[in-house]
Amino acid sequence: MLSTFQHLSPQQLAQLAQLVQKIVQATNPDKIICYGSRITTMQDWSCFAQGTGCKEIAHPTYDLLIIPNSNEKRADHELIQIAEQQALPLGCAVTSVVQKLASVNSLLEKGARFFATLYRKGVLVYNGSGAALVTPPNEPDITTVKSRITDYWDKCFGMAQCFLKSASFCIDGGWHEQAVFNLHQSVQHTCMALLRVFTGFRSNTHNLARLLALVQHFSYAPMMVFPCITKEETDLFNTLNKAYSDARYNESYMVSVEKATILMERVSDFIAIAERLYQQRLLDLENGQSISFPLIPATYEEQVHSHQ
Repeated sequence: MLSTFQHLSPQQLAQLAQLVQKIVQATNPDKIICYGSRITTMQDWSCFAQGTGCKEIAHPTYDLLIIPNSNEKRADHELIQIAEQQALPLGCAVTSVVQKLASVNSLLEKGARFFATLYRKGVLVYNGSGAALVTPPNEPDITTVKSRITDYWDKCFGMAQCFLKSASFCIDGGWHEQAVFNLHQSVQHTCMALLRVFTGFRSNTHNLARLLALVQHFSYAPMMVFPCITKEETDLFNTLNKAYSDARYNESYMVSVEKATILMERVSDFIAIAERLYQQRLLDLENGQSISFPLIPATYEEQVHSHQ
């Protein structure tokens, strides 16, 4: 596991250190591992602004694995919310995954791709107890990885497509509430498939906002379908995000035909973007394969094609 960052500026390192300290004070975890960071920058210039008229705003986001201490009683989602609250005053955001030490070590022992990658390439930014993490087995070859992610994609993304078709059927029948529920499930399963393909992480949350935040670790493209930069856009996304619970428990739950139709279009776009990302991921894996000898008929064409 790494112990330093090569790409963060001194200011960003200081900010991350402050964030970690605040999370430690609020949750007393066993360990915290940083496995990603990204900075969105907005640059403005206007002849009507004061001074030079130039303005630049940077907003960092840090991806953290939080390993709670053995006595922690709070639920994972509570710890995630607490971590997010610590980030706000610092002018940054945090996307957290919470997993207990015993579970992390069990997954490491099995070679789970997400946790094995964090073990090899993540940065240990806090080590409370000093308890050791299990060393994962050697990484599987690219052919094995490709086979695993293809199998999972076919299953999970196939379900997402089925939910999308069901939503279309419901809209045609005037069942708009059920349609939006199916659209929620389509987005959820698509995000789950993307996370498994790109990171190996298994998610079981129904919260689409959290899923999209996790997806941003490797692509901003999916979230652009739901920008949430205006009240109308935020309301539209909330209608979709709350459909999982509202369709079950809210007796007065209603969705207009206009919202259902717009969401149908948005989710269709979302599905298309996800499929393009998946196909690109497969190409990247193929291009990462090395040609080995002796060649065998089943792999000859694939190996040569991937290096053209």
